[in-house]
Amino acid sequence: MANHGHRRERWLHARISEDLDEALRREARRLRTPVSLVVRNVLETALDLVEDLVEDGMQIARGDQRPRGGRRRRRSALDAVYGWQEMILNRAAECAGCDAALAAGDSAHRGLRDRTGGAALFLCRRCLDRLRRNGRRTNSPQQEDRR
Repeated sequence: MANHGHRRERWLHARISEDLDEALRREARRLRTPVSLVVRNVLETALDLVEDLVEDGMQIARGDQRPRGGRRRRRSALDAVYGWQEMILNRAAECAGCDAALAAGDSAHRGLRDRTGGAALFLCRRCLDRLRRNGRRTNSPQQEDRR
């Protein structure tokens, strides 16, 4: 679903409530984008999320200990980050690059994005160092090992 290299644009007409219309217009004004782009992004994100949830559910049903379907969602979320702000965590979190546990009191870097909403993204020091070395967004440790 996330690969939109060459797509033919189609029109979609739908009836929506006044409240939803106002919410979409308010979000479009806040983002300074057309309402149609907000609707498209919401639909694409929702469909990608459902796809990942189904994939995770299938992995759990097969007996995998930890679902791995979120990798595509995580990659997409990391692509939206324009910078990383260092901070000391007040509560536990997980590294978006390698899934390492980050404890309260640990130093971490929070991803800054143009769009609000969604879970906060954090990088551990190891993934941030990898980002600095590579000069681009972080790779997972597995990708790094293959090099």
